Amino acid sequence: MNDPWKQAKERYAQTPIPEELTFAVASAVRAGSRRRNRRRAFHRGLTGMLAGCACFMLLVNASPTFAQAVSAVPVLGNLARVFTVTEYTVEDREHLIDVRLPALELEGATDLEQRINTEIQTRIDQVLQEAEDRARETKAAFVATGGDPAEFMPIVISVDYEIKCQNSQYLSFILTKTETLASAYSEYYAYNIDLQAGREVTLRDVLGPDYVELANQAVREGIAQRSQDPDNSYFPPEEGGFTSIAQDQTFYLNQAGNPMVVFEKYEIAPGYMGTQEFEVPLPTAGT
Repeated sequence: MNDPWKQAKERYAQTPIPEELTFAVASAVRAGSRRRNRRRAFHRGLTGMLAGCACFMLLVNASPTFAQAVSAVPVLGNLARVFTVTEYTVEDREHLIDVRLPALELEGATDLEQRINTEIQTRIDQVLQEAEDRARETKAAFVATGGDPAEFMPIVISVDYEIKCQNSQYLSFILTKTETLASAYSEYYAYNIDLQAGREVTLRDVLGPDYVELANQAVREGIAQRSQDPDNSYFPPEEGGFTSIAQDQTFYLNQAGNPMVVFEKYEIAPGYMGTQEFEVPLPTAGT
């Protein structure tokens, strides 16, 4: 744990619990959100155990306590895994911060492991600092325009991760930072690792040289299918809608090993549509 996070924990421990109703409401919203997330995680884990060994591996990664309990088992202990290395909460008058930060452990790939773990920690340090700066600026603007400081609703910032795929060849997980004031905005960072090659993989690695065409076709077909529902709406291409995947397109691998390309809120559709994900089938042999 680096110094800024240690300081954050100490700041939290020293912060008195406010008595104002608005802050209590914000805190309750955050706490309720965490409880809902934990219930969803529990149900996913319970369903997973019924599926067998593959989902058991997900359970190992989802629970640090469970992972430690099985780490001495020769087979499980040698698997690549993602585990919670840091978890803390900071609450003050400007923001509510929830962090659950992952670390990667790879057998025999220490350089890759170190690089990814350093990148994750550096990235989250940066986005948290930027979010805290925005929170202070937002509160200052609120007060400057006549707002009562006691009525300022703290900004909610959360960092969490989710394992999307883990098998004998691939490990894929996403890191999510969500910031909520009037509405929620999320940023996604995906890590897709070829365990056999000991390196991160790209869409080209998974789909082949025609990866752009294959991904674009899957996204267009997905948009066309979803647009049949009158409640769904996408921006037209000429008005900022989808035209092609980006060179650094965010994606993760699902349990079937297929890429899921991810578009953040507002990227190709109105905000009410939320994050958009499209599965790209792997090309068949001979195509």
